[in-house]
Amino acid sequence: MSKVAVRNPDATRQNILQVAFEEILLKGYQGLRVDEVLKKTGFTKGAFYHHFKSKKELGHAVIDEVLKPWIHERWIEPLKQVKDPITDLIKMMNDSREEININELHTGCPLNNLTHEMSPLDESFRVRIVAIWEIWYEALAETFERGQQTGLIRKDVNPHNIARFLIATIEGIIGQCKCYMSDQAFDEAGKCLQDYVKTLRA
Repeated sequence: MSKVAVRNPDATRQNILQVAFEEILLKGYQGLRVDEVLKKTGFTKGAFYHHFKSKKELGHAVIDEVLKPWIHERWIEPLKQVKDPITDLIKMMNDSREEININELHTGCPLNNLTHEMSPLDESFRVRIVAIWEIWYEALAETFERGQQTGLIRKDVNPHNIARFLIATIEGIIGQCKCYMSDQAFDEAGKCLQDYVKTLRA
């Protein structure tokens, strides 16, 4: 008996989104080509337009359905489990560094890349991007607030200011490595960042 192909709209959508995400990471949103996504996924234009009305709608979906969950998994959820902000944050940084290969360093952070590329150009992109930054910022600020309540973080520091500074520093380090195309800059600056985090201990 011949096998009948089973359509899986959810899998099709996720496949398109993942390939589009990878293309945006390498080439930016403005370098994204729908035809190239279809070529890599093997889907037809009909399948694409069943899920997305336009390239812009695809870009929005990549931010909402791929990038946002990626940040949640990588940073937000682990922060909720933090008991000792100093020790646990340094471990998170080290774990993140071990997971990043040299190629990923050279492509930069997808959130930061889109921030620089699209925030000045399109308000609908900027609003979606800033919402992700705010979720990360609030989660980190709450981590330091809990640390102050348990006596592990100095009382004289402002958790919200520290959260802003740390995220900006982390992203700045990654951005610099993208330009240098060297992990040496990442490791040198990362060591200084960890030294700074240690100064926050009560």
